[in-house]
Amino acid sequence: MPALGWATHHRLWVLGIGVGVLVVAVAAGLWLFALRSPGTQVDLRQALRLYRQGQHGRSNRSQRLPPPGVYRYWTSGGEHLSLGGINRSFPGLTEMIVNDSNCATVKWAPFVEHIEGLVECPSAGGGIAVAVAMSDEQIAGIRTVETVHCPTNAYLVPPDLSPGERWEATCHAPGGSVGFAGEVVGSASVSVGRRRIPALHTRVTLSYSGDASGANPTDYWISTQNGVILRQRETVDVAQESGPLGSVRYTEQMALAIASTTPVR
Repeated sequence: MPALGWATHHRLWVLGIGVGVLVVAVAAGLWLFALRSPGTQVDLRQALRLYRQGQHGRSNRSQRLPPPGVYRYWTSGGEHLSLGGINRSFPGLTEMIVNDSNCATVKWAPFVEHIEGLVECPSAGGGIAVAVAMSDEQIAGIRTVETVHCPTNAYLVPPDLSPGERWEATCHAPGGSVGFAGEVVGSASVSVGRRRIPALHTRVTLSYSGDASGANPTDYWISTQNGVILRQRETVDVAQESGPLGSVRYTEQMALAIASTTPVR
């Protein structure tokens, strides 16, 4: 999953399955349903409908933020839950929906049952900050909707673009806090079709401690021309130790590569 989106979402999901009745239900019935119905893919038509529902009035965006519309990404990876061996592979082509006003709402939508995203805002000094992260996911018949709020120094792109630049912040959600650490890996050039597009490679890592523990490092290759995410690579590995069945672990591997930098509207 993309940056921040999994944060409290998966932690609370795992906490939920610690309840005995829920564990029995998942193990006895919904386990088979999840294996046989991995998810309903969001196609371009559906993504455009979601975009038009979310785009109100004229755009008033900063040039640092991605232009609104629907972007398509070549996609690989999937997610796995240790309970019952539940797996879900992502479609090979997925949609990212960008709506904007003063900030940009960016949502990755591989499935109807899995939509997550960020609210990106221009920050002082020329950076891009993550103001909000959200997720709405259903897996094994259980739906969770979560929102994480971050301070103005939770950068996706910092004001200082020097390689090795680092920053830290603390984000907050109803279930607690999430550590946020970022760094500039360096400048890059990303191939999109026959073009080479200049980009900034940053890495954001979310960390947990307490009832749920684990880390979520995500690499972004962001266009220096307009803030579009050209590539994204994410790993999630978080475990919940409590519960009648012992430790339950959620893992995810995801990679995105943009198919076209021209959004569909």
